[in-house]
Amino acid sequence: MMLAALVCAGPAFAQDKNDDPPPPVRQVKLEPLSAEDAELVKELALLEKLELVKNLELFEEDNDQPRDAQRQP
Repeated sequence: MMLAALVCAGPAFAQDKNDDPPPPVRQVKLEPLSAEDAELVKELALLEKLELVKNLELFEEDNDQPRDAQRQP
């Protein structure tokens, strides 16, 4: 059954390659952020970094404490 699906899909993939290239991406001119928006972006970036550190700490083992002490909340 899988072989039949591959045989039927072959011509469909060949047709996709012959399509015209996608139109060029239109560049949008962005306005500068307001002071409030810039501060919000900084805070969101900080929260994202803290979340990454928090996730990293979940996978690291603390070598100073015995294993049994680490498992207790």
